[in-house]
Amino acid sequence: MSLNINILLVDDVEYSREILRAALSNSINAQNRSIKAAFYHSSNGHSIIQQIESQKIDLVYLDINLPDISGIDILKNIRVVFPKLMVIMVSGENSSENVKSAIASGANGFIVKPFTSQRVTDSLNNYLKKQTKI
Repeated sequence: MSLNINILLVDDVEYSREILRAALSNSINAQNRSIKAAFYHSSNGHSIIQQIESQKIDLVYLDINLPDISGIDILKNIRVVFPKLMVIMVSGENSSENVKSAIASGANGFIVKPFTSQRVTDSLNNYLKKQTKI
């Protein structure tokens, strides 16, 4: 049986979204199970809640620093509407304040840019583990 995953990548830098998508695709292809992933992209914080709802998003990778709204604020909004949705924060700033704020706001993980493929794989594996428990 195949697992379908809808993944939303939110980052204002297209190159960052593409690198993350490539790393996730490689990690998905390396899994010992059939996984079909659909990727969705956003370069800003507008309409993220509606996008999650309309595209039935299962997993979000969310940049902290967006031009129009803080990723932390988006995360807080996501938690109100989708408390169980897995959200991984992504940032070029790995200050302890950023990490603590993200985790306190409900992030399921934190990846520092430039990220390694192992960190991306670890975040995907955490998502997959939660799916097998359901």
